[in-house]
Amino acid sequence: MSTPIPTPPDSPTTPNLPATTPPSGVSYYGAYPYGAMPPETPTPPRPPSRNRWLLPLGAVTLAAVILGSFAVGKLATTGNPTGTTPTGSKAAVTVAVPPSAQDLQQTIINVIRTVQPAVVQIQGQGASGGDIGSGEILPSSDSSGSYIVTNDHVVQGQQTFTVLLSSGKQYPATVVGTDPQDDLAVLKINVTGLQPIAFGDSSKVQVGQFAIAIGSPLGLDQSATLGIVSALNRTASEGSGGPAATLTGLIQTSAPINPGNSGGALVDLQGQLIGIPTLGAASQQTGGAADGIGFAIPSDRVKFVTDQLIKEGHLVNSGQGFMGIVGQDVTPQLASAYNLPVQSGVLVTGFANDAAGTSPAQAAGLKEGDIIVAVNGKQISGSADLASALVPQAPGTAVSVTIQRGTSQQTITITLGERPANSQG
Repeated sequence: MSTPIPTPPDSPTTPNLPATTPPSGVSYYGAYPYGAMPPETPTPPRPPSRNRWLLPLGAVTLAAVILGSFAVGKLATTGNPTGTTPTGSKAAVTVAVPPSAQDLQQTIINVIRTVQPAVVQIQGQGASGGDIGSGEILPSSDSSGSYIVTNDHVVQGQQTFTVLLSSGKQYPATVVGTDPQDDLAVLKINVTGLQPIAFGDSSKVQVGQFAIAIGSPLGLDQSATLGIVSALNRTASEGSGGPAATLTGLIQTSAPINPGNSGGALVDLQGQLIGIPTLGAASQQTGGAADGIGFAIPSDRVKFVTDQLIKEGHLVNSGQGFMGIVGQDVTPQLASAYNLPVQSGVLVTGFANDAAGTSPAQAAGLKEGDIIVAVNGKQISGSADLASALVPQAPGTAVSVTIQRGTSQQTITITLGERPANSQG
């Protein structure tokens, strides 16, 4: 019987935003747990029968909708060999598929076949069991081996790693570097000549374009699911179960992802990596996974981080804006309890230093007790909004911050510093 692994402890993160309860509706998707790993390739435990039917349903339904939308044409009938239909029976029918639909279907097939050799399964083993995640072979390599990118939470808490290639070959892997704040990690295997993933430009991704997720959901390696990019620039918290307090700029997709997809590939119809599936949404009503809502770290950020991890073993510079506050989300309950003048925003409870060792917010005149209610004119209801407004900004960018100080509002210009790079891993 499988032994589930306990939730890993929080990884240290540099203070920037208030430590708050993660936004409702977002859950942390870890790697797929399994029991003690035998010397041979482990056979993942069979998921409950209910999940086996429910989880793939979205993909089946979506495929039917897509094909149906293109297959507006006449019905072609196929009778028996003699051309007659038995009395009281109807002739079997098929659908005449237009060339455009056939071309789309073949394109999807070609993309999956092209990308699969660059996607691997990662098996981690620790003292209390193991887990399974996914990864991609990076274009960067040297004469001694190949590098693989995955999520930090896939390798977190594990001591030994095995990489399973699409060919079925397995190799031991070592961790080259980790970046818990971005939930990314790089491993290395001592084999060369492997097909790497092709990187796309995630800044050009559009809502509505097709997206294909490839990985090892529930330990089922080389699985592919189809969807679209359903939203951009999402902000989500991994909460107490995840290494990163807040991830920003995420790509939202309807391609079904499940535990084990973590670290896998989200690609476009050119077979280019546009993101790494990392998080899944949870239903507020049922508390379980929400169908068709997953989040991926954009490929541009993946490349920025992995280049540093390969070269330095850790993140040297984050390239992200940093205000330098410690705060708490203002809620109606908090406002009532402390007689605050507003019902939402971020209450400044302290300050944190940027990469240069100072707090840009404190230097600009913010004080403890101030409540941030807007940035560049955009309303801030909590820490997720604040992260979304600040982290994508480059260090050195001047932002206009509206604060509530007592009974009056005022606007202060803050020149952002750089978010401190994670010093560990």
